[in-house]
Amino acid sequence: MKSALAFILILALTSCGQITRIMDGTENLPKQIQETNDGMKKTNEAIRKQKMGVAFEILKNEKMRANLVPIPFNMMSAAKTMAEALTAEEAVLFVKNYVSDLNKSQVDTVYPPMDEEKFEHERQADLFMIILISGFLPETTVTEIIEKESNSGENLQIMLNILRLRVYFNNDMMLFMATLGLDANVDATGKHSVLDDKSKLDTLGKIEKAIKYNEIIEFICNLDFADQVDAQITGFKFIKPLDKALAKNNWALISERAQSDFKAQSLSKDPAKNEAETKDYAVRYKALIEKIKDKSGGTKAK
Repeated sequence: MKSALAFILILALTSCGQITRIMDGTENLPKQIQETNDGMKKTNEAIRKQKMGVAFEILKNEKMRANLVPIPFNMMSAAKTMAEALTAEEAVLFVKNYVSDLNKSQVDTVYPPMDEEKFEHERQADLFMIILISGFLPETTVTEIIEKESNSGENLQIMLNILRLRVYFNNDMMLFMATLGLDANVDATGKHSVLDDKSKLDTLGKIEKAIKYNEIIEFICNLDFADQVDAQITGFKFIKPLDKALAKNNWALISERAQSDFKAQSLSKDPAKNEAETKDYAVRYKALIEKIKDKSGGTKAK
């Protein structure tokens, strides 16, 4: 019965010419979908390039570059936007151009003309710009750069620059200065100078951030060619060749600080909720400490 009704329906549609029109529309559908997809790709690409253009203007803006030390916070948002928009090829080319400029530029050849102090400030601002961008590059982009350049690629040295600048961002800036409140370099006694004694690993979020930063550092320290990772940029001696033991030493320090700083404390005024949250924090904290200890392998902090 159902088959008969279906057959009658087909005949009715055919007599009305509807099947022909329906089939014609279906045949054209793949072309329409492709045209729509192409249009969306062009739109997305235009948006991506616009984001990069706006971000670059901000990164080169004099006001945004005014305060660079200890961390150029005003440049960070634009650098993150640009880093996330760049393709692996574009990121390499961008850093390559600025490394070349930093290594070749001289105060008496720059345009527009500027005095020595302004010249050095602009050089430092450009360095921090590529440090921030290298640091904010997505892991997938960094992996693509490594895969393409690590086997004697055309831009092998630029890849090594990007990796070293990425470590500087995540280690010196974000882990030590921003999170631990310490100078990343050790003093004559082998200790890290305290920059901010109020910076502590006293919440789960701060401990998780410290772990995140050091996992990025650890990835680079564990590369087969880690002993070659260096940023060869003229005039900036504070960026030294990568120490392969850096991440392992950091794990020990993070473990030490997390265990001394953290307090499982809820802000809730409800006694029952306070107790439940405090227990939950303690459980999550224990898991994080075990993860850190496992990574540090029992190494003592320097």
